[in-house]
Amino acid sequence: MSALAGKRVLVTRAAEDLAELAALLAARGARPVALPCIAFADPVDPAPMEEALRRLRSGPGPAFVVLASPHAAERFLARVDPAWLQGVRIAAAGEGTARRIGERGFAALAPAQGVGADALVGMLAPLVSGKDVLLPRAEGGNPALVAGLEQAGARVWAPALYRTVPAATADPEGARLLREGRIDAIAFASGSAARGFAGLFGPEAPGLSGRALIACMGRTCAADARAAGLRVDAVADGGLPELVEALESVLSTGRPTGPG
Repeated sequence: MSALAGKRVLVTRAAEDLAELAALLAARGARPVALPCIAFADPVDPAPMEEALRRLRSGPGPAFVVLASPHAAERFLARVDPAWLQGVRIAAAGEGTARRIGERGFAALAPAQGVGADALVGMLAPLVSGKDVLLPRAEGGNPALVAGLEQAGARVWAPALYRTVPAATADPEGARLLREGRIDAIAFASGSAARGFAGLFGPEAPGLSGRALIACMGRTCAADARAAGLRVDAVADGGLPELVEALESVLSTGRPTGPG
């Protein structure tokens, strides 16, 4: 039996992105508890994205469109006509993003192994030299992806498609269970979610989170969680499936796991 069976796990992703992680947890017998700690909003300056859409519409389009998250895929593809993307290859950062693109009726390239900027750059580097690459992304997103593509010789345009903001209020049921000490683990899939958690609960955050085991997706997320005053028990080196595995491991042993 999985160590996650019957355990309440706080899922801190934005409301639009909760379902995938919740389903992975439920498949192991866990009881996911929604407490979105971040939300999505329009960029402060929408003009660069509007210009990118005008260029797509009028052509010629870029050789590649790179979508680095499920939300980026959903938001971008909702705004384009499929005809604008004829002859354009779409690249996705991981299976979850590729699946969201597929649901919109598009095919996508995705790294065979790994997730995130490193895996995406590794896949695209042999393909993008001298090519135009459109990267609609989160405002203030990871600069490593742009830098890696440019180093591979791509001409990258990375307009802000959306921004991630802290959640304004805590979900009442999730907050109640957390305060009652009935949450067994907390999953952070991004540093912004960890910071959002700290912002929602203020001085209470370290004490409340200290009653549960905490797993973070990647070293950057873990560093942001620690900087926000939260203890980190497990660090997943990969995507959402690896985050679930890290939670399962730390719940079975109670000992810190994963990369430092």
